[in-house]
Amino acid sequence: MRRSPINKDVDDAPLNKNRSLSPEWLKILSKRILKGDSWDEKESFLTSSISVLKKAVEDISLVVVTGPDGEVTYASEEYIQTMQFDQEEIVGKSYFDRIDVNTMNVTDCTVLTTAIKEGYDIKVESRHQKKNGSLAVLETAVFPLVHSGMRFANLILHQDITPLKEAEETIKELVTVDVLTGLKNRKQFELDLQKMITSYQSLSKSAAVLFIDLDRFKYYNDTLGHFTGDKLIEEISKELVLFENSQVSVYRYGGDEFTILMRNEPEREAVESVARKVLARFQKPFLVLDNELFITATVGISLYPETGVASTPLVQQSEIAMQHAKERGKNHYQVYETSLRTKRDERLRIEKRLRKATENQQFQLYYQPQVDLKENKVVGFEALLRWNDEKLGDVSPGVFIPIAEDSGLIFPIGDWVLEQACYQAKQWYDKGFSTRMGINISPKQFQRPDFVGKVKNIIEKTGVNPSLLDLEITENDLLYNRDECFKTLKRLKDIGIQISIDDFGTGYSSLSYLRRFPIDTLKIDQSFIREVIENTNDQAIVTSIIQLAHNMNMRVIAEGVETAEMVMFLNERNCDEMQGFLYSKALPADNVMDFVNEKEPTAVLHS
Repeated sequence: MRRSPINKDVDDAPLNKNRSLSPEWLKILSKRILKGDSWDEKESFLTSSISVLKKAVEDISLVVVTGPDGEVTYASEEYIQTMQFDQEEIVGKSYFDRIDVNTMNVTDCTVLTTAIKEGYDIKVESRHQKKNGSLAVLETAVFPLVHSGMRFANLILHQDITPLKEAEETIKELVTVDVLTGLKNRKQFELDLQKMITSYQSLSKSAAVLFIDLDRFKYYNDTLGHFTGDKLIEEISKELVLFENSQVSVYRYGGDEFTILMRNEPEREAVESVARKVLARFQKPFLVLDNELFITATVGISLYPETGVASTPLVQQSEIAMQHAKERGKNHYQVYETSLRTKRDERLRIEKRLRKATENQQFQLYYQPQVDLKENKVVGFEALLRWNDEKLGDVSPGVFIPIAEDSGLIFPIGDWVLEQACYQAKQWYDKGFSTRMGINISPKQFQRPDFVGKVKNIIEKTGVNPSLLDLEITENDLLYNRDECFKTLKRLKDIGIQISIDDFGTGYSSLSYLRRFPIDTLKIDQSFIREVIENTNDQAIVTSIIQLAHNMNMRVIAEGVETAEMVMFLNERNCDEMQGFLYSKALPADNVMDFVNEKEPTAVLHS
C-alpha cells in the first residue's frame, strides 16, 4: 500500500547520531501534520501523531507530551520507569512538579519553563526529582506542536545523562586531591584562588598567598630514595594541615612545594605570623621510618589586593618572593615588593630575545610520532616548537610560550608554526608518506575572529590536504564563548580538519559540554600517565577517560608513554594511540622518514 506523504515522513524520520529525532524534521512535521480541516485529514493527523510518538519512544525512550500550560498528557514507559513513579502520578500533573529548581541552573530552569509555556524549541540540561528523592540529570529538548497556527501541545524529549554527570564529578574529585598527602592539590588551589578573587572584587576584602618551598629536599630524595622522600612529604603535610581553619587552606602545589591561602582580610602581621610559625615547625625534626630528618623551608608571600589583583600575578609574586628569600640564605620568609626583580628581569630579557627570534623566524619544528596501539604503526605526528637562541641557548617552551602569550607574540609565532607544519605534511605526502599532522593552537590564536580564514589561506598556500591536519586545542578553550567556539569548530570540521583536545584532564573537564562539540580525539595529559602503573588514582582517571571518550565516539591518545608496562595497561583498556619517549622523542623533520622506516613499533612497544 502506498504511504501517505505524512506517513512516509514518519517512517523516514532522520535521526541524529545520538538516536534523537532531528529538530529540523520535528519542526517540519509539526507544521505539515495538520494541513486541513476535513475528518480524513484529522484522522490522518491522529494516526501520524501516534506514529511519531511511537518512533520517538523507540528511538529516544524518555518522551513526555504536555499541553501549553505544562500539564502532562502523555509519558513514555521509559520516562515513568526512570522517574520511578506510576502513570497516574505523572499524567494529568504539571510537568514542572518534576523539575528540581533547587539544583538546576537558574537560567536553564527559566528558559525551559518559558519555552513550554510560550511555545518555542530549546535544548537544556534539566534535573528531575525521582520518587525516591534522588535526581536524574536529563538532556531535555522541547518542540512545540502546531495546528493551523495554534500550538496545541509540547513534545519533550529526554536523554538520561546522569551516569555521565556522576563520572564527571568523580573525575573532578580525583583530579583535585593530592594522592600522596590527601591535601587539596595545585588545581584546587588555582580554582579556590580564582573563586576568592572573583567574590572579593565587589567586597573590597583582602587575602594572602603563602608559597612554601622545602630546602634541600632533593638531597634526601637522592640519598635516601623516593620512598623515604614521599614519607617525609607525608609527615610535613600532617604538620601543615594543622594550620587550616575556616579562613586558611593548605595545598600541595607539587613536588616539594606547598601553598597556603588566607582569606577574609588578614592583617599583614597575621600573615607574617603564620609564616613564622610555619618556619618554626621546621626547626624540629620530622620522624620518618624511625629516623629524625631535619629540613628547613622558605616562604614567599603575596597580598591581595596590595601586591596583585589577579590569580596568576599573585602566585608569580609569591614565587618571586620565595626565590628572593632563598637567595638570601633560605629558611626565611619574604613579602613580595616591586623591587624584587629576580625573575622579572630575566623575563624581560627573554621577551626581548623572543621578539627578535620572531622577527627573524629563528625557530624549529620537531615531530613526535603517534603510534596506533592496535595496528602497531605510526599514524601521526605532533609538531613541537623549539627555540635555540644564540645568547640564551635552548629555551624551554614552558618558559617562552607563556611570555609569547602575554606579549602578543603568540600570533605571529602560531601562524608560522601552522604554516611550517602544513608545508611539512605536504612534503611528506608528496613523497608517499601520508600521515596525520597534529598542530597545537594557542587559546588566543583560536579565539581570533579571523582564525578559520587564516587556516584556509595557509591550506591554500601550502597545498596540504586538510584531512591530514589535526588541530589541538585545550579543554579550557571550549569554555570561552561557547557559541562562537562551536561555530569555529564546525567551520574547521567542514573544511575536513580533525580536532583534538590536548592535555585532557588538566582543565575544566566538563564532559557534558564536551559531548556537544565536534571533537575527534582526546589526548590524556602525561601527568596522569607518568605514574599510572603505581598510582591507583591515575589508573581510575585514565580508565574513566578512555571509556567515556569511546562512549562519545572519540579516539584517545595517551601522552608521555615511557615504558612497556604503560603500553600493556593502555592496551588492556583499549586506548587507541600513544606517544612518548618509549617509541621516540621529537625528531627534526629530516630524520623522521628514515627513523620510521627503520624502527618497527612492535619491537619497541612489546619488548
